Amino acid sequence: MNGKKGDDPILDIMHWKASRFSSTADALIAEIVQMGGRSELEHTFNLFDPPPIAQFEGELRQLRDRMLKDRKGRGWEL
Repeated sequence: MNGKKGDDPILDIMHWKASRFSSTADALIAEIVQMGGRSELEHTFNLFDPPPIAQFEGELRQLRDRMLKDRKGRGWEL
């Protein structure tokens, strides 16, 4: 793994287990990444300058829910 703590918000959360945004946002990001959504996260958000936290959490929740629905529809066991 390249980089150190603080270089990448996703690595901070997933590898370093560091709080980056809020406990809710960090947990949603971890769920999304575990479902294979890292690329979608990086294309959807500027993780170095996210929207206000309440808005960010809501948008992360929507992304997570959309991914869950899509994967369940394709027969994934979650």
